[in-house]
Amino acid sequence: MLEVKFTVNEAAGHPVLHIALANHAAQPVKVPNALATEEEMYGKLFEVREAASGQLLEYQGIMVKRGPLTDADYLAMPPGAQRSNTIDLAPAYGFRPGHAYTISYAGHYLMNGKEIPLTVGPVRFEHIGR
Repeated sequence: MLEVKFTVNEAAGHPVLHIALANHAAQPVKVPNALATEEEMYGKLFEVREAASGQLLEYQGIMVKRGPLTDADYLAMPPGAQRSNTIDLAPAYGFRPGHAYTISYAGHYLMNGKEIPLTVGPVRFEHIGR
């Protein structure tokens, strides 16, 4: 089983997502690079909402049109492996200082060549801003 945890902290006035990955399975898993290694988003990866109203924030970041994921789009994690990644969320969403938000993820990882559903969150965070 792949364990994924999200925490969001402020860095230089930006909300930064910290992703902790741990493979607790007895076999290797493959995690999308977008989650495991990339520091920027190249498309809508997360669902971000205002905590108070539940209103969805529109993704405003880079959009790269691409085909289906290939083996090169995944990071292989052997049994027992752990990894972390950080993604600056500020360039992708119109956050307002002093507001609370939630972030969640719905996607998949691969185990034995099969897609395994993966959901994380929602995780609540406060954006303090500058």
